[in-house]
Amino acid sequence: MGQRDTKVKGFIYFAAISTSLTTFSTGVCFVWTSPIIPKFQSEDVELNPIGRPVTITESAWIVAAMTLGLMIGPILAVLALRFSTKKTVLLLAVGPILFGHITCIFANKANLFIFARILMGIGSGAVWSVLGTFIAEIAENKNRGFLGSFPGIASNIGSLSVYVIGPYTKIWQFSIVQIVPIILFCMTFGFLVPDSPYDLIVRGKSDLAEKSLKKLRQTDKVGKELLFVQETVQRGNECKIQFAELIKDRGFRKGLTISTTLMIFQQLTGILAVVSYAETIFRLAGDFIPPSISPMILGVVATTSQLISSKLIDKMGRKMLFSGACISEAISLFALGFYFFRLNHGLDVSAISWVPIASLAIFMFSFNSGLGNIPWIVTGEIFSSKVKPIASTITALSNFIVSFLIVICFPYMIEYFGMGPTFWFFGCCMVLGAIVCIWLLPETKGKSFLEIQDLLKN
Repeated sequence: MGQRDTKVKGFIYFAAISTSLTTFSTGVCFVWTSPIIPKFQSEDVELNPIGRPVTITESAWIVAAMTLGLMIGPILAVLALRFSTKKTVLLLAVGPILFGHITCIFANKANLFIFARILMGIGSGAVWSVLGTFIAEIAENKNRGFLGSFPGIASNIGSLSVYVIGPYTKIWQFSIVQIVPIILFCMTFGFLVPDSPYDLIVRGKSDLAEKSLKKLRQTDKVGKELLFVQETVQRGNECKIQFAELIKDRGFRKGLTISTTLMIFQQLTGILAVVSYAETIFRLAGDFIPPSISPMILGVVATTSQLISSKLIDKMGRKMLFSGACISEAISLFALGFYFFRLNHGLDVSAISWVPIASLAIFMFSFNSGLGNIPWIVTGEIFSSKVKPIASTITALSNFIVSFLIVICFPYMIEYFGMGPTFWFFGCCMVLGAIVCIWLLPETKGKSFLEIQDLLKN
């Protein structure tokens, strides 16, 4: 029995890790600008392929262009899901990311880099709108939360690689390096990981669904689980796919409210603005730690917190981790705002020069221990198979629209209100997020898809 369990765990872990190579690449894309924007601001043609410092507008759009792509990706993904499985969509989704990096190898104009960032966003948006559901469907009830945290871990490792490699390589060299994980994903995931059994049942391919389960569980005794998958899909098929009809269903409305609310509060941390401008923020904060080193520390903290969270999520549950993370986020953001408020008003901050790195370390730890992964995990859990494509798309779009607005508004908020009040605003949002989470979010830890559906309807 012990040997069989080891085999089961071994392959399902491999499948989750292989799948999560997509988010390694998206993690690279999300923080790509942190070490690259300073290169674009340089007059050194060896560092800056554009040949001149970029304007403020060009810099803002190079950062924000990815969020435009993020809004396009989920729409393309849901259209593709009408004709193909989630596995196929994930394989297609890395294409724009790949072409984005290839474009960066040869680009020498700001517009080309903006185009490349849009491509990265399209691929990343498609990946995140499908990935959580795919992993939820190949996992078991007992380890769904743990495996669902793998994409977040991979994303943070990808971000860390940017902080470590980006400052010390030229843009074209850095772009070549980022092609490697995409090729590795296509080879391992494409040839070795099966389609989701839920996808196959939806398409009437019961034999292939059984083979998929046998491979995922590494046992021939999958009859009971296959029947459960069939029952779950059958229950989902009873729902009409027309959105006008879906919105009348109590379970769908409640699930959509929960998932979109979690996504909105995830972005109201200001996470994308912080990681996009991390090196710039540290330059403004002072030289307690070199600006090129500080983001590396944040990357290590983020990855460590994801690893810790992956062990806790199936023990502590989603509600406690998310609400606790919101409170920790609020504390760190208020402290960071206090530092910049004093700095911008000409007050002495030498005695608290450690506050920016400490606050942002707590910020990253809190985000990745709950806010970063739980919205995606919950989205993969609370919808029936029939409505998951449209529900996941709406949920992902809510995330990416808010992230676009924050990235666009962030420089203007700093200009008109100052760095301190800007971080205080995000801190207040986190206090509100904790309250809303405690009131709204049901606990899905250890529950089957059918149990979660019944919970939402009641």
